[in-house]
Amino acid sequence: MGSSPRDRLFGRAEDEVDPSQAVRREGERGAQTRAALPQARKNPAMTRRERRDRDEALREAERRREAGETSVDYNPNRRRGMVPLVFALVLVLVGGTFAWRTLGLGLPSFQSQGGDYDGAGEDETVEVKINKGDAGSTIGSSLVEAGVTKSTSAFVEAMAANPKVNLTPGTYKLRKKQSAESALTALQDPKNRVGGGIVIQEGLWQSEIFAKLSKGSGRPVSEYEKVTANQLGLPKSMNGKLEGWLFPSTYDFDKSMTAKEQLQAMVKNTKDQLNSLNVRADQLQEVLTKASIVQAESPAGADDGKVARVIENRLDENMPLQMDSSVHYIIHKRGTVTTSNEDRQSDSPYNTYKHKGLPPTPYNSPGAAAIKAAANPTPGPWKYFVTVNQETGETLFSETYDQQLENEKKFREWCQKNPGKC
Repeated sequence: MGSSPRDRLFGRAEDEVDPSQAVRREGERGAQTRAALPQARKNPAMTRRERRDRDEALREAERRREAGETSVDYNPNRRRGMVPLVFALVLVLVGGTFAWRTLGLGLPSFQSQGGDYDGAGEDETVEVKINKGDAGSTIGSSLVEAGVTKSTSAFVEAMAANPKVNLTPGTYKLRKKQSAESALTALQDPKNRVGGGIVIQEGLWQSEIFAKLSKGSGRPVSEYEKVTANQLGLPKSMNGKLEGWLFPSTYDFDKSMTAKEQLQAMVKNTKDQLNSLNVRADQLQEVLTKASIVQAESPAGADDGKVARVIENRLDENMPLQMDSSVHYIIHKRGTVTTSNEDRQSDSPYNTYKHKGLPPTPYNSPGAAAIKAAANPTPGPWKYFVTVNQETGETLFSETYDQQLENEKKFREWCQKNPGKC
């Protein structure tokens, strides 16, 4: 039976004919056709669609050859090669986006692109605020809006080139029309922060805290004095005082914040600290009052837990606490660890020499360590303690009064050798 034109041109498909049958030779055209077969058969695992594409391509190649046109080689891998290429492009795009976001830079807006300024900028300055959690694109947009940098994209690129840079939230005074690189450098300089942080140390009295807040924010002390304990949601037993609830830390208050808002932020920090220790609501003020004693009597912090235990043991046995720091609070005297007989005669309810039990309220602002110690005192039998070296903070604890008297001798000896330090 004669072969069809399709048989003469291609031979039969490999799944339709015995591979041992020879392809019919038809002169030069048959030899040229056979030359294409090895290339087409380099990929035997072909789908029907690929075989159909191959057949069409070879048929077109035959047509062009008969017409005297330049032949086009058939390459069955050409279609397959597109898939990895497209997939690679997708990976590049996705990976690039992930990299930008991982750096915390965000993707710049097309509207903000437009080059960069040169140099450190003009003499005119503006204030720019950076909020906690702002991405690089957000900061860049704020800089562009304030006239500091020319485009968000320039600032994002500057941050991408310096991935280890961490910008501190706050308000900064910056020159206008400066390069993105210059702006990034300026934002890392604490000198450019407006006001800087207000440092509230542990153990300060309310009056001392108000003075520091006033100096740091520019608001008069009277504004802080007008804020009541009730406005801050403090217990009625505080009797209008804020002592103990103004958590010591470094604060970077926005200039627009009122005195009340600043104090609310400090009180919130204290409440967060108490909540982290699972202190019951009916014990909040008691724990803070004990913590204020610990803070004043153990400023070095090494013996916080033991001091807290002494407080507990003396309260349990109905002994007066006899803490000099409570008397210092009454007379508002700093710079000494001792008190005089006259000082200890005060009738103030904060005089723990005259009045048993805890003072009516905390009398300073304790830090996290003192609060933790007051909530969880170190187990022990001690009822007395004395710091025998005011420079190193060495403190001796005892269970009996006789032991305490011996330790007090060591304290007096140190004071004699170091006049003016006790």
